[in-house]
Amino acid sequence: MTQPHLHVFFGCSAAGTCKHALESIGSGDSVIGLTDSFSFGPIADDDAETRQKWVEQELGYSGWDDITDQSAEFLARSLSHQGGITLWVSRNVASDQANFLWWLSHAEDREVSIVEASCFGILGEAEMLDLLDRAIPLSNERRSSCLTQWRKLQAENAPLRVIEAGKLVSAPASYFDAQLLGHATAHWQKMAMIVGRTLSDFSDAEVYQTGDLVLGARLADLAEKGVLEWRGDLSSMRHCELRLPQDRQAGA
Repeated sequence: MTQPHLHVFFGCSAAGTCKHALESIGSGDSVIGLTDSFSFGPIADDDAETRQKWVEQELGYSGWDDITDQSAEFLARSLSHQGGITLWVSRNVASDQANFLWWLSHAEDREVSIVEASCFGILGEAEMLDLLDRAIPLSNERRSSCLTQWRKLQAENAPLRVIEAGKLVSAPASYFDAQLLGHATAHWQKMAMIVGRTLSDFSDAEVYQTGDLVLGARLADLAEKGVLEWRGDLSSMRHCELRLPQDRQAGA
């Protein structure tokens, strides 16, 4: 019996859209999506505990063990699939790019096809279906280049990975600080507001660099260091307010 085709997404939102789209045309294909994001945290090895501890210490999130468990299941299911596999990779989403490289580093010489486009997470079902026939085989040259890139990123083992000039590169934890501070004002604002405006910057630039977990953690760190004044619960974006320090306002 012929195995159904498997569509592998490196984000859950796009996977859900594709699943519904395929169901709408009566397709028997399967779809899976990855919750994890290898655009942040240690990647020098595949030790789940190391990543869990980093996320808890640096991002203040204590439930990452569930995410790493899901990642292990995602990897096992996709690599054990006996039918054809299509990888869906967003060119302008840092987590997609990092997750794709991570997956490929485990795939050995498994033959796969790939669909690449802008952010799949914002596409509708009809647009997804239009892309089904655009999958092309992943060439050996492309695979080799990607694996070389991943090994370089692993060796650097930076806190973040971001897209610059269309390429995924290593970045320091402070990479988004100036952008975040650019949205801080002399007046109290919810942390969530500053994070939301920074996410809107990504949308405007059509390069989706990271999510609210990383941005919120950076704002909390800036507040703890006195770069921003804060009141409320610093661990909760919706229950914490931030503003520029009074001395900084006076000197502006």
